Amino acid sequence: MPELNQPIVGPSERPAEVLIDPIVGVDLGGTKILARMIEPSTGRAVGRVKAQTPSGVENVLATVAEVVRQVPGWDEAVGIGLGVPGLVETDGTVNRCPNIDGWDEPVAVAAELIERLGKPVVVANDVNCGAVAEHRAGAGRGMDNFLAVFVGTGVGGGLIVDGKLAEGKRGMVGEIGHVTVDKNGRMCGCGERGHLEAYAGRAGIDAEARRRAKAGSSSLLIDLAGQGSVRSRHIERGLAENDQLTIELMQEAADALGHALGNAATLLDLERIVLGGGVMDKLGEEFLESITSSESFGGFGPSVVDLVLAQRIDDAGAVGAAIVAADRFG
Repeated sequence: MPELNQPIVGPSERPAEVLIDPIVGVDLGGTKILARMIEPSTGRAVGRVKAQTPSGVENVLATVAEVVRQVPGWDEAVGIGLGVPGLVETDGTVNRCPNIDGWDEPVAVAAELIERLGKPVVVANDVNCGAVAEHRAGAGRGMDNFLAVFVGTGVGGGLIVDGKLAEGKRGMVGEIGHVTVDKNGRMCGCGERGHLEAYAGRAGIDAEARRRAKAGSSSLLIDLAGQGSVRSRHIERGLAENDQLTIELMQEAADALGHALGNAATLLDLERIVLGGGVMDKLGEEFLESITSSESFGGFGPSVVDLVLAQRIDDAGAVGAAIVAADRFG
């Protein structure tokens, strides 16, 4: 955990002008916490404070609070919106965050942060926040029906229907990462077999690369990652240097994504699917084209849906969290 009396990041941009009804948007991820000052009506974002995500709930909450306080002009904010990688109840309780070490039990996150910061706090699922950001201030503007899919450590999605975020009674709407693409396929981190996330998420790619390496396949991907996790930059370099295992794994990822996205588009009559997250952001249009051109593309095929890259590359979670908070504040 960072020393709370020390700056957590380098220089932050200072607001160039006053924002209207600003809200601090925070994106809590498995590896980093990002906070920005957001104008919810436009999606305009200024200031940027970042910290590494520590282990343990108490440390996470303390770091989130300190990051918020370090956002330039935060005293003027009307409240805080926080996106978290977990199942969130309407009162801001987060049941668990499997991507954060030591977070295995329900925590009243909104109530805890209200006590620490003295301002209203709204907590929402991070992927849903990203979908809202792309809908209101990104690649989904003007679309009444679209799916936002974020490909990073795992694979998550947020669904906009008739211009509104669809969540469902149990909060599972948009959980495309756990759609089955091969009933006899790879084991997913959730314990089930053949899910999309096992093929397209970085954790799944890492696990499969190491399994094949143990079976005798050499790979630059494993050499680059070493004892650490496979990162998007390692995948990018592996593709650039024509590493055969990287090429195979990413074609399998593209096939799995094409299969799931095509079926989703056909089932829901989607106008557009927006693709973001660390893997998509790093690999860009070339990987997008491999998804669109995959022979495994499901449903009626890519001609019925427009696949585009996300526009809020770094701050979709923070921007969306602020917008969700503004909507709740009324």
